[in-house]
Amino acid sequence: MNKNMKLICKEIQKGENLEFNIPQFFNRLVNLYGQYAELKFTMHYYTFYENYVDAEGIRPKEEIDLLNEVNRIVKDILLCNFSGDRMEAGVKGLDGIRNIIISRMKILTAYTDIFQVFEYIFNRIEYKFQDEIKEVDEEEFLEEVMAYIFDTTDNVIVNEKIKEVIGQLPVRLTKSRYFDLLRDSLTIYKGADQSSLDSYLYMIKTGAMLYEQEDMEGAYPDLHTLRKSLESLDYKELTKEDYTSYLEQIDGAAYKINSSVDFYYGLQECVNQLYVMLILAPYAYMDGYRIEGLEGEMKFLLLPSEEDQCRKLISEINEHFLSEEKVPLGEEAEDKLTYTEGRQELMSEEAGILEAYFFDIKSNHLNLVESLMLGRLYNCLNTAQNLLGTSLFIELDQVVTEHRVDEGYLSKEQEDLILKLTESFKANSKFVNRAVMANTINKMPVFFGSTDEVRDYIKGVLEQCHDKAEKIACINIIKSFYEN
Repeated sequence: MNKNMKLICKEIQKGENLEFNIPQFFNRLVNLYGQYAELKFTMHYYTFYENYVDAEGIRPKEEIDLLNEVNRIVKDILLCNFSGDRMEAGVKGLDGIRNIIISRMKILTAYTDIFQVFEYIFNRIEYKFQDEIKEVDEEEFLEEVMAYIFDTTDNVIVNEKIKEVIGQLPVRLTKSRYFDLLRDSLTIYKGADQSSLDSYLYMIKTGAMLYEQEDMEGAYPDLHTLRKSLESLDYKELTKEDYTSYLEQIDGAAYKINSSVDFYYGLQECVNQLYVMLILAPYAYMDGYRIEGLEGEMKFLLLPSEEDQCRKLISEINEHFLSEEKVPLGEEAEDKLTYTEGRQELMSEEAGILEAYFFDIKSNHLNLVESLMLGRLYNCLNTAQNLLGTSLFIELDQVVTEHRVDEGYLSKEQEDLILKLTESFKANSKFVNRAVMANTINKMPVFFGSTDEVRDYIKGVLEQCHDKAEKIACINIIKSFYEN
């Protein structure tokens, strides 16, 4: 941060000369965010194209349609002379694309959890079809797993290992005991923000296959069909041939899901940065804003000549995309990336410093921002901050409430969740219900009060499991955590 900017920030913190300092601060933040977005977009657009070229198979039509729309916005809006009308149209288009990607990612996340439930079942009946099952010394295993869990004094790591292990153990809980644990896990959110409880409920519901996103069947009919088939299977009477066939289908579904997730993740990175570039375009200018380097030297963020090189690289990648020929980029394109080296880290650090003062303005001076007629610019900067942050799939129109979880809200959510699970358990087989319990109990806060309680729990479930194939499968899965 240069000396002038340091003075502006200090005075904003003290509430001094705000009529002058806030516009100056906003101008500098526009410049920083705009150039940061341009650098990130250039790098991610390049990487996304390289991955697109290297990917095997043909992408689904709905994915190609979204990609083509993004490339059209790059060509017709970003790479053309600035136009307010075109910019607004581009932002509107990108907003629609973001919402579609977020919806698809929610569906894919739901299917990921669904197939994890069935993968849990298949992993536990694997040894049923083997001619010989190697015996395991349960006492020796118990000592090994306890040593694995408590090989550190870091409670966070210990708790994660406990959840990892109990999520793979045979499930022999009664429904009433499971529901009691679930209710207790929700009580810790009493007095917390409702958003925290809602996030936890989302994890539990996806893990229990209760989360139904709109158009799950229409978006991925083949995944929906496989899900229904797996739900209706009689796992007790499953033949080896059926086991092998369905396991291959689950693996195929996982491959398809991972492929689409990777595609949408990469596309969303590009969309977010392009979105920032467009919404800040009306306010951006090159003012020679510099920041001090590690040794006090002055460094430009991005020189005009370097910005031109970014645009040339973006244009070259865009032409490759629009040609619909998967041709690798040449060495000259890679050479242009040298202009981005080290700059992204420098800008990220600077943005982190300035955002503390932006939060101060957000918390204390919004009325003044409006009176200075900077409300629209503030909203653009706030949106840019969200899009450049770590939450890639943040919903821009989401209303954030500061309501606290009171007794009434907590009780309602507890009973609603238990009711839905009760109905689900009635419809599903014992195999599916146990898998659901396993896929949710490992998401609950640790409910053990001592090392002995952990030991007793592990020992107890192993003793209660009389299915030799299931027990050996669970033990071998847990052993893989520390043997590998």
